[in-house]
Amino acid sequence: MNALSPRPSPTDVLLPLDMEAEVLRTIETLMRYWEQRGEAAVDGFLAYVAEDFRGFGTGQCEHYPDRATLRAHTVHEHEQLPYAITFAAPWMQVRLLSPTLALAEGEFQVEVHMEPEKQVLHPRVSLLFEYRDRRWILLHFHFSLPNALQKEGDSLLELFKTRNRELEQEVIRRTAALERSLAELKATQAQLVQQEKMASLGTLTAGVAHEIKNPLNFVNNFASLSRELVEELVQELEAGTNPEAVQAILADLTLNAEKIEAHGRRADNIVHAMLEHARSGSRERRTVDLNALVTEHVDMAWHGKRARTEGFDAQVTKELGAVGQLAVVPQEIGRVVLNLMSNAFDAVGERAAREGAPYQPVVTVRTRQVEEAVEIRVEDNGPGIPEVIRAKVFEPFFTTKPTGSGTGLGLSLSYDIITQGHGGTLSVERADGEGTAFIVRLPVNVTATAPRV
Repeated sequence: MNALSPRPSPTDVLLPLDMEAEVLRTIETLMRYWEQRGEAAVDGFLAYVAEDFRGFGTGQCEHYPDRATLRAHTVHEHEQLPYAITFAAPWMQVRLLSPTLALAEGEFQVEVHMEPEKQVLHPRVSLLFEYRDRRWILLHFHFSLPNALQKEGDSLLELFKTRNRELEQEVIRRTAALERSLAELKATQAQLVQQEKMASLGTLTAGVAHEIKNPLNFVNNFASLSRELVEELVQELEAGTNPEAVQAILADLTLNAEKIEAHGRRADNIVHAMLEHARSGSRERRTVDLNALVTEHVDMAWHGKRARTEGFDAQVTKELGAVGQLAVVPQEIGRVVLNLMSNAFDAVGERAAREGAPYQPVVTVRTRQVEEAVEIRVEDNGPGIPEVIRAKVFEPFFTTKPTGSGTGLGLSLSYDIITQGHGGTLSVERADGEGTAFIVRLPVNVTATAPRV
């Protein structure tokens, strides 16, 4: 190169591939600025726009005769569009018309993040750039929306607003549908809860039938014996010869009457407990002998299992500590004990059916005072519950029993009765050696709240 040769311009030393890459990077910079909000972003965007800029779009408001009009429209759209906008997967082809002039044509994927879902547009664009002052400057562009989302004469802003109104209506429709589904789900859940209550009531009824039979047998036997004693007393009075025999008969009659009264009261208490268990509306706490309450429902669960399952046998051990009186909702705590005992009987019954002799089913019920709480522990030597399942046993509708053998609500309802209704805890752990232990802890002197059952 001699001294008379003209000095090369900056573009003379750029390879065509480098120039195309620079144009594409400029387009990406423009898009990033447009995604942002505020005057600074607009000014950064306009730094790449020529003063004699011209631009056209598909809507009547998208005609920009100069740079100032573009700036005003860009600021307006940034203020009016409350949505996040991003550009993804642009496809552009750059053609060099001259060393300082480039035409970029292609398609953008514009994501407008509306609720409940984003709106995706694919505008086609033509961009004309000129290389000035060591950068590519936008001289002209034209864009169009070929997917028919934009009505004739609408601006891009109006398109977004129209689409947003459509989405809002869709949200209203979907919300109404979800509310209907939720109402149906609640109705179904209420039916299943009632079904679970009736299942525990069935267990109670079978136990009551057996429990009440014993005092009724005593009442009938002592009543029959008393009738015979009355006949004997009449004979002695008519003979009038043995006052001592008359006194002995009267003493026996008095004793029989006391026994009839005691066993009648026992039968009345059993019926009363059954009615309380069946009454779903009562949520009042009463101070009760907790050991007596536990014993009563353990026995009912045992007799209920025997009545429902022919040949069932298991050793039931009660280890009742000095827990005294406790304020609880008796029918609800009774329901929990019935449920835990029923599950324990099912577990040992399953293992007995699988293993046979010499396996001996054992269910142990313990009560004890633990700091400021009373503990009821129901433990079995059944097959146990795997650790991965133990974490799910209190979830509604979760069950490992065969289809039709359980609703999966028993432990969930028991959990709510103890935790929400009595402010206590219900947990499960592996029993000593083998099997499963469910532990109920009831705090002492806690104000009652309504269980969610």
